[in-house]
Amino acid sequence: MTFLEENSLANGLQLTFHDKSRPLAGDRWLVELCCTAVYPLSEELTAGLVESDPELRGAILERLGQQLEFTVNRSRQFIDERDKDAVLAELLAGVKEHMLVYFAKPDFPRRLFHDTCRKLREECRLEQLRFRNEPEDAEDDGPADFSAIFRDDIIR
Repeated sequence: MTFLEENSLANGLQLTFHDKSRPLAGDRWLVELCCTAVYPLSEELTAGLVESDPELRGAILERLGQQLEFTVNRSRQFIDERDKDAVLAELLAGVKEHMLVYFAKPDFPRRLFHDTCRKLREECRLEQLRFRNEPEDAEDDGPADFSAIFRDDIIR
C-alpha cells in the first residue's frame, strides 16, 4: 500500500489516500484506491449517544475506541500496466469530485457517529443475548447413548 496524499477538511475529518494496486496476471493490474476518513471522538459527539442501558452504552463506546473511521475503496480490474497510473489518477479525481463534497458536510462526523453506533448497538445486543442464554454451569454429559439402535435384539 503506497501513501498518495492526505487532506484535512473544515469539519475536522482527516482523509488519506492510498494506492493498493497489484499485478494480476502478466501485464494486467488490479488498480485500487483506498480513501480513509478519520475523525477523533470528542465528548460532545459521544454525549449524543443516548442509551438507557449503561452496560450497553459502555460496550458501544469501548468498541468505538478513540476515533471514527470510514473507508471507501474504488477499483478497476484487468488494467494494462501502461494505463495503471492514468486509471489511478482517474479514480482519485472521481473520489475527490464526488465524495469530497459528501465528506466535507459539517454534519458528516455526527451522522457517521450515529450510523456506527447503530451498527455497534446491534452487535453488542446480540453478544449480550448470546452470553445471557448460555447457562454458566453447563456441563457436557458426553455423547448420548445410541447403542440400542445397533443391537440385534428383536423388540416384540
